[in-house]
Order: sequence, then structure tokens, then C-alpha cells
Amino acid sequence: MTGQQVWDLYLSGFQPAQDPVFRDPASSEHNCNNDNNFIRRYGNIVTIDADNEIVSMFDIDVEGTVYEDTIPALAKKLRNSKIENVFFETFAELNVLPYEKCSKTSPLFQLGMKETFKRYTPEEVAKYGRVNEKDIYKFNHFHVFLNNEFVDKSGKSVEALMGEFRDAKNVFQRGMETIPEDTLKLVKDLISQGSLLDGTTHLYKIDQILPLKIQYDGLPKSEQDNWCWVNSYKLPFAKFRNELIGVLCTELAEGEELNKACQSWNKRVDPANYMKATAPITKKQIEEARKFVEENGYEESFDRRLATIEDIKVSEILHSNVGDGKIKSVSIFDGVKSTTTRHKRSEFDKVEEVSIEKFMKDILPSCSSVEAFLTSQQEGNLVSLTTANVKDSKPIFKWDNNYSWTFNGNLAGKSQIKEEVRSKGGKVDGVLRFSMMWADGDRDNSDLDAHCIEPNGNEIYFSKKYSERTQGNLDVDITQPGGKLAVENITYPSLSKMPDGVYKFFIRQFSARDSKGFKAEIEFDGELFSYEYKKPVSGDIQIAEITLKNGVFSIKHILPALDGIGVSKEIYGLDTNQFHRVNLVCLSPNHWGDNNVGNKHYLFMLEGCKAPEPIRSFHNENLIPELANHRKVLEVLGNSCMLESTDKQLSGLGYNSTVRDELVIRLGGSHKRMVKIKF
Repeated sequence: MTGQQVWDLYLSGFQPAQDPVFRDPASSEHNCNNDNNFIRRYGNIVTIDADNEIVSMFDIDVEGTVYEDTIPALAKKLRNSKIENVFFETFAELNVLPYEKCSKTSPLFQLGMKETFKRYTPEEVAKYGRVNEKDIYKFNHFHVFLNNEFVDKSGKSVEALMGEFRDAKNVFQRGMETIPEDTLKLVKDLISQGSLLDGTTHLYKIDQILPLKIQYDGLPKSEQDNWCWVNSYKLPFAKFRNELIGVLCTELAEGEELNKACQSWNKRVDPANYMKATAPITKKQIEEARKFVEENGYEESFDRRLATIEDIKVSEILHSNVGDGKIKSVSIFDGVKSTTTRHKRSEFDKVEEVSIEKFMKDILPSCSSVEAFLTSQQEGNLVSLTTANVKDSKPIFKWDNNYSWTFNGNLAGKSQIKEEVRSKGGKVDGVLRFSMMWADGDRDNSDLDAHCIEPNGNEIYFSKKYSERTQGNLDVDITQPGGKLAVENITYPSLSKMPDGVYKFFIRQFSARDSKGFKAEIEFDGELFSYEYKKPVSGDIQIAEITLKNGVFSIKHILPALDGIGVSKEIYGLDTNQFHRVNLVCLSPNHWGDNNVGNKHYLFMLEGCKAPEPIRSFHNENLIPELANHRKVLEVLGNSCMLESTDKQLSGLGYNSTVRDELVIRLGGSHKRMVKIKF
């Protein structure tokens, strides 16, 4: 309804006696230029109440006045009209209109003239009469006061302002109409499954749009349009349907096949790594997996918890052959409490070295106590044992017991950085590796870059990822983590291609974007050096210089390596650079009894060791083939059913028999000694 239509309806609504002629036979008492301007400009402004009903400025009690016919008629007409735009007035316009003086900080702005005064000239009196030239006449006019928030001070035109909100409302309503509630819930499930790369960054939009969708669907059709005006106004994601996550919802709502829609999303979000997301699962797949688990007696087996030392039967846990060829049972130690003295790794450089096989066979059987020296470099070795709540439940793993293990970071193996590099297609088996990781659990979308300056001055980085001469290669480059764990990786595959000299490794901040810091690793000759930078990254952060001379690497730390200079911190509830009592030494469950499945791990469970975060209770790669057929559903189950830490959990250090590593231990028995176990 236009302003002119409002004015015409206003004048036509008076009875003749209510609007008599005033001076000019062609005019009347209420046909005033000021009121005409006000009503044409502001008369069609309305608001929407809590019941999604329109309320106008004419919804007032005028019974018994000359307005008792025209004002109610006008109010009724406006209530039954359709809203077309959001109203705004601009400060630039109000500052030139003849209402009242105003400033940008005024809490209220007057729209219209409150009153005017008129003294008629002799010529005006002579023309129509009814007035005299001696009196000053006062006229009252329509006017309202507008809150400061509805006066725009940006300099934009009213048309531009209205267009922004009108477009947002239209897109918002289109999304409400075309995206079903079930689709929004499906996308939320896909995010929780890990099927959408960087999906968690967009989850909050789904969480906020979903209740709005439910509310919209519950409204009568007559209220939906007004409701959309109210709820889209200044809503940050009013144009949800046009956003990345909204496009996916629209595709699914329009019948796009689930896997294809998810793959399209992943390509748009991260073209380099779109295949790394977990494949989406359907209700049918979930139902088939549930049916298989229930019908084959595996339901109790997936009800899991962290194992305790009371769970372990000595007759069930074996660790190695002893000298006479017999199998020796697990050793449980009640040795003295660990010392509070902190040490540096360099103190143990000349300690006696023994292989893990020799330790298990010849040394461990005669020990009465074992203490392990914990370092920050061993953070990736931290491991926890899990088991089923029901003791004799059906085994779900490739071995004949229901015990499993999970390394720090909920990984199946050591080194979160290394695992992430591998998962994103990077090489981790070269002669020299430099890896970095950031955005670990933080909403950190910074762009950090790994660099290496080679002895000849050549620089490997995102613009020049490969060196023809050395074959050094930046094989993982992430620019938009979006708060999801990100890594970069430079590796050298062959020593013969590398010239002698200094290789300088550093990290450059390309774009901060809420930088929180990073972790880094350098690995060569079976040695792993870890670094941590716990503040926003600015400029270049030098990590280390690796010198190659006559085929031998040496390292100069520029950023202090963890434990390299006696740095101490708490991991899994234990202080590093200290000895801690070992309560249990055993092999991984896949090598208990007669089992010989996969890589053997040596587990040293430490007193007081507790995982700080919930633990994954099983890994798909360890499941029997029958269950592996339902791997998509079980992967989601494993991610959603995490185990909280307990006081008696079995956690400690784990070592893969196929990975070079070392552990310093202090032994008690017939004589005390200290050895460095080499894996």
C-alpha cells in the first residue's frame, strides 16, 4: 500500500460533518499540506507483534472523535496489507527536512511537523474570509518519534538499505520453503560423521537455522510472511540458502544423490583433500550394521571402557620368550616411588644400550622394579588399553580377546603429526623429514607455511615445492584449515641426492587469521625432534638447522626442542623429564597368548598416567572382516562413543616393534642399573 493510497483513504474516510470546508471551498480542515506530506511519507509504516500480526500507527482509540470513521478504516486496511520493505530514514535526509534540528547522537528523531503557526495577509482574508489578519492561528499536525537505531548514518541511500533487507528476507523465506527439516538434520549428521570437510565450522549455522525451520513449519500460512520479516532482520545468516552450507542443503533437498552432494561439497571446500573425508552413511546402512551386530552377538562387545590392572589375568598376558625358550608371564612391579628430580636427555647419552628383545629376554625377568624416563618427545607414544564392559563378550578384533589400544590423539599408532601428514598424502619415510601442524582443536584458520633453504640457496616452499637437484619436496600444503587440524610436510627421499651443507628449516606466517601457534617435527636417522610454539605466529619462526657432512646429519636447534634442554611439561597427568614407576609391562593384545596379528607393540603402563581427553575404544583397521563390511557406520560409532578417563585406567608408553625408538629405564633388583632400550 503506497503512501498516496494511505492519504487518499484517510481523506475519503471522513463524513462531511467530520471534515468541513476550511476557507478554500476546494479544501477541508484535514486536507493539510504538512499532514499530506507526513502520511504519504510515513503513513504506511507498520510493525509486527508477537503474534505475527501487523500493527500500524493508526491502531489507536479514536471513538467519539471526528476520526472515529477514517482512522479505524485505515488501520484495518494496513493490517490486511502485505509488507514490502523494511523502513529506514537517513540522517542526511532528516538533517535537511524542516522537522526539528537533530544530531547523529539524538536518541529520538522527530518525523513530521508537530505544529505550525499562521498569520493571514489581508489579501488571504479578503479572498475567502473566515479568518482575520489580526490573530495568529495554531495548527497541530501528525508526527511521530523514531528511535535512533532506525536512522541510518552510513551515507547509503534509503533504496540501497531497503534492498539489502528485502533481499535477505526473500532468500531467508525461500530457504524456509525449500529446505526440509529432515535435510537440515541429515547435514548435521553428515558433519558429526566427518563426511563434510571443515563441516564443524558451519555446524553453528545448522544449529541456529534448524529451530527457525521448525517454528516456520508450525505457523499458519497467513503468518509466515510476517514471521520471515521479523526473523530475517539483521540475522547474520539470513541468506543461509545462498551460503556454502545452504547450497549443500538445497542440493540434497532437490534430490541430489548423497555421495555426490558430499563430494561436491568437499571439492568446493578443499580441492586438494576432498577425498579425505569420511564417506557419508545412510539410515539403511546404519540399520544394516545394527542388525548384523545384534544378530551375531557383538552388541555387548561394543559396550567398552578403559581397562584397569584388575582386568588383566597374568595367564592371559605374555610378553616374550625367556632364556630357556618358555613363555614368561607379564611382570607387575611394586617398586619405589619415582624421584622428583628433573633430568636432561643428555645425561643419558652414555647409558648402556640394549635391544628390546634382550631387555625382555635377559633383563626384565630378574627385576623387582622398573621406572621409565618420560620426555615430551614421547607424547606420541602415550597409549591406553581398552576392553569390553562384559568380560566374556564375543571378540570383535582380529585376535581372540576383546582388548585394544589407542595412542595419544586417538590414533592407532605413534606421532599425531606423522599420522596427519600420511593421511593427507604426505611422505613420512624419507631420510629427512620436516613436518608442522596447527589448528589442533582451535578455531584457527591461519595460513602457515613450511620452508627450507638448501645449501645452494634454493628455497622449498609453496611457490616452489620441488627441488630437481635434491628431490626435496613440499608434498602437503594447506592454506585454509578452517579450524580443522592442518599440516605441511617437506621430505627428502634420498641421501645420495643431497649435497653437504646446512639445510635451514623455518615456518612463515602467510596469513594470521586467529593464529594460536603450531607444533613441528624434524626426523632423521631414527631420531625425532619435537617443537612447540604456543602463541600467535608473526613473520618467520626459525626451527632448526640440519648440517649434512660426509653422509651424516647433525642438528642445531634454534627453537628449543622439547626435552632437548630440560624443558618440562605435564602430559597425561605426569611431568616430563622425570622417572615414573611402571606398573605393567606387556605386549599389545594382538600378540597375547597364541595371537600373532599385525605389528607387535611393547607397552609400559605408568602409575598415575591418565589420558586428558576422551579415548576412542576401537579402530576399524583392527576389526574382523565381517564387521569391516560395516566400516562406515562403525567409524562414526567409534568417533561418537568415546571413553572418559578413570582413576585406574591403564595408560603409559607404547612402542611399535617396526619403528626405531628408544626408552631410558631405571631398574631395581639384585643390583640397580639404568639402560636405554632401543626399539
